[in-house]
Amino acid sequence: MAVQTAFAPYRLPAGVLPQEAARTALAAAAEPLVVRLDEPLPGGMVAQALADVAAGHAFAPDEACRAADGSPSGAPGHPRACLVSPRHRARVEQAVTAALAAGFAGVCLDRPDAPMAQGILGSGFCPDCQRAFSKDLAREYGDHFMPLDYLAMAREALANASGAVGHAALPFGREFWRFRSAALDRAVQAYARAARDAARAAGRPFQVVAQLAAVGPAQLLAARHLDAAIFPVKGDTQTTGAGLFRLLQAAMGRRPCAAAVQGEAPAALVLRLAGVAAACGVELVTPAAAGAASHARDGAAGAATPARELEALAALRRFARQVGAERHAPGAVEPVAECALLYSPEADLWTGGDHRAQVERAGDALAALHVQAPVVMRLADAPPGAALVLAGAGALPAADVQEVKRRLEAGGSALLLGELAPVDGDGRPGGPSLPPGKAAGAKVGKGTLVALPALPAPRAGALLEPAQLEPLARALSVLLGKGRRAASVAGRTPLFVALARNAERLDAHLVSLGPAPAQGVTLFLGAHVAGPARRARFQAADGRDERITMNPSGYSISTVLPAFQGYATLSIGG
Repeated sequence: MAVQTAFAPYRLPAGVLPQEAARTALAAAAEPLVVRLDEPLPGGMVAQALADVAAGHAFAPDEACRAADGSPSGAPGHPRACLVSPRHRARVEQAVTAALAAGFAGVCLDRPDAPMAQGILGSGFCPDCQRAFSKDLAREYGDHFMPLDYLAMAREALANASGAVGHAALPFGREFWRFRSAALDRAVQAYARAARDAARAAGRPFQVVAQLAAVGPAQLLAARHLDAAIFPVKGDTQTTGAGLFRLLQAAMGRRPCAAAVQGEAPAALVLRLAGVAAACGVELVTPAAAGAASHARDGAAGAATPARELEALAALRRFARQVGAERHAPGAVEPVAECALLYSPEADLWTGGDHRAQVERAGDALAALHVQAPVVMRLADAPPGAALVLAGAGALPAADVQEVKRRLEAGGSALLLGELAPVDGDGRPGGPSLPPGKAAGAKVGKGTLVALPALPAPRAGALLEPAQLEPLARALSVLLGKGRRAASVAGRTPLFVALARNAERLDAHLVSLGPAPAQGVTLFLGAHVAGPARRARFQAADGRDERITMNPSGYSISTVLPAFQGYATLSIGG
């Protein structure tokens, strides 16, 4: 199955023959094909394709979930499915069974999180949801809990509200929002279980993939049940995208992951995002790939621009897969971690996405300073020697706050960006917090806590300027010291550097972020990270492959990198 080695899915553009689209996809190194179950395909293509299953949309208008005002969720255009409806789950299972019988290699669940995108009042109020929510409340509050008309309570809260209504303004709103998040996780788990049970009975492999409508706590947790996932990325709001891609890689682990660019984005920005994504173990999917076949067929004016973009993107994809086949892949090795950036689904749930936005900004800023900072979704996964980075942790579970405090008292270090507030299981403030930190560092037991204001939103599509990074750089000097850095760069061209260990080898994944090729750039790697080896292999997406020598330079080793554009790797030792 192609998902095992490559994951840059594509769909058939309107009016394009499957064979024609397949040729264009081959040129763009895009695979696998995602197609409607009833779409006619040649027999050879079916076995390599994924059947599209509308898991997030109602199969019939009368089966749609309901909003708080009683209207069908998502009406009038695309009625959203009910996440707890047995009838909808049975329909999804039927579609999965039909795809298996037709010979497809797997299914792609199309936006199973679509009901969540309607907001807290836009879905979850159909009879099935209300019965399930009442059972949840009875389990939480005991058998003495009296049934309630939650739909009427939500409508009353909506009528009396002067502005937007969130979970804090609704009766039992916190419990309802947690119920909605858990419903997505249970639904995706049920879809995946049904597909795997059917595949086991048929005696053949069958992949379960999902294209998600948003990146959020519910989606990132539900992705645990999938063989691969496609997440959206807004190409016009990213700096390098390092924070987002590292978050997605943390959620998916070693399973394939793709990021689909939403909306229009300049070709240079797309290639920059694709390079950083590849260095983080993620493949980028672009709208240009979907429309390339129609451009080629019609001979449309301007077709050369998407063709050039696709050629460069294809070269990058093929190189990244070659790197993965040689066991250099970031997702298959151990990342070097000077810092560990904590993403808490609980904090993201209760902050309405602010925590995730801050984690992404922190990831971009740390990457701009060449600090090795993988994202972890549990404190237990943070390496003991790494400094913790808590960004936008305004609703961190109290147990996590206590664990951070224990690490600090034992001699660890932490950087706090923005406020930190402990909460209980329902997002209510509670429990002891950390002692106050300072920009210059404050002692907490044997450890050090540095506190800075929350990071501001970056300018769309622009790289971070040195002046924006100066406060963070000073804070990191307090935590990491001024002399021992895993990686640093000297030169005019900005680089993204991601380090990973593979057995006895150190791999430096490099991405040129400027519009022109990187020339005359010196890369420094800490001797404590690189080890004693002095010979390295440099490979780039443009086909360059050469052996170079690393030179001792104080507490590091260095080399002037060969000129390259886009994505490259430097492997030392092994």
